[in-house]
Amino acid sequence: MKVGFDGILLGAWCDIDRDMMLLDVGTGTGLIALMIAQRNSGAYIFAIEPDNDSFKEALYNFEISPWTDRLAIEKIRLQNYAPDKKYDHIICNPPYFNSGIISGRKGRAEVRHTINITHEELLSYSSGLIKNHGKLSVILPYDEGNRFIDIAEKYNFGLSRICQVFTKIKTERLLIELKYNWSDEPVKNLLKVYDDSGKYSAEYLEIVKDFYLKLSV
Repeated sequence: MKVGFDGILLGAWCDIDRDMMLLDVGTGTGLIALMIAQRNSGAYIFAIEPDNDSFKEALYNFEISPWTDRLAIEKIRLQNYAPDKKYDHIICNPPYFNSGIISGRKGRAEVRHTINITHEELLSYSSGLIKNHGKLSVILPYDEGNRFIDIAEKYNFGLSRICQVFTKIKTERLLIELKYNWSDEPVKNLLKVYDDSGKYSAEYLEIVKDFYLKLSV
């Protein structure tokens, strides 16, 4: 799978400065785990990935990175994962859609649709792996994101931060941070990817600048 807009945005946006133990669910190529290791020099990042090809690619990327001593990966589904630790922060760029037309390409279908894990399963299993007031951060399309927030209450997650990601026409994505056993008012903001001239906005460039060798402005 190629490096995508959503993964870069989630990896750059998530609040990980004070977190020491993090879990990247469905790491794919390892993109988000690597971004976290780059951003937080004291963090240990554990990644899980059920797809064999993606697992091998992420493992290779971890081994050749400057942060290999703080990265670990296991080939396993979240539903079968039972570590002897709990996490400060769980991060996931999850499958988007619970319905709709499914791609004939197996890898693409599993990334885009909740074939291997539903949103409710992500919340349910995460609730057993996270510390009190620990965070769960995801990125989802607008409608799916709002449904995810509604389901989260069932598993004692409260909304702590939310960012509407506005592209050229409308809000395309929601960046969502939930906290376990949390009831305070959430921090809400808006991110415009493009400015009025059609170029990348200054606020978007500020968030992602550390993760691109070249970025057109």
